[in-house]
Amino acid sequence: MTERLLIKALSGGKNTKIITLNGKKITKMPSALGKLPGLKTLALQNNLIPKVCPELCNLTQFQDLKLREFYCEGNPLFLQRPEIAKHQENIWSLQEITSRFVINHLAENNPFLMDAMEWYPEIRSIISQRKTCAICGQYFITVWLECVQFVPPPKDWKISKNLQLVPVQVLVCSYKCFTQRDPNLFGIARV
Repeated sequence: MTERLLIKALSGGKNTKIITLNGKKITKMPSALGKLPGLKTLALQNNLIPKVCPELCNLTQFQDLKLREFYCEGNPLFLQRPEIAKHQENIWSLQEITSRFVINHLAENNPFLMDAMEWYPEIRSIISQRKTCAICGQYFITVWLECVQFVPPPKDWKISKNLQLVPVQVLVCSYKCFTQRDPNLFGIARV
């Protein structure tokens, strides 16, 4: 049933204005939402959605959708149950250590590394997967911890009065950065 509704919405393309999938027991946010630029209302209430899909993982991608109404209450993605993080030493692979060094020095326009990139094109494919740590701002390849931060939705969204915060995916590069996080940033743990 849910699949048929999504296929029908996708066939409408940019003419699709409203998607209502309330109480359908769906376990993930439809990744196809990014292909609906005309979408104005998205209702995903009372489902089993634990996290925002990777295609819409940050607030700017949600804003690109030009949503006017977003309803998602009753999903586990809004449960804010803190877990105590166990201290783990950061043991990175040699590739991760090297990648972090190269990426962060390329950001400073290091001429030696810029020339080396010409000789080793496979480095480009590795560092193209870089991510930015939300705490320290440094680049990294391997995610140490996926986190979620709850932020107020944009002012132009029409939302339920109960929804005051929207989850945004945040990536952290190390335990050291995780311990320096904002109190409104929660690590996502598999329990």
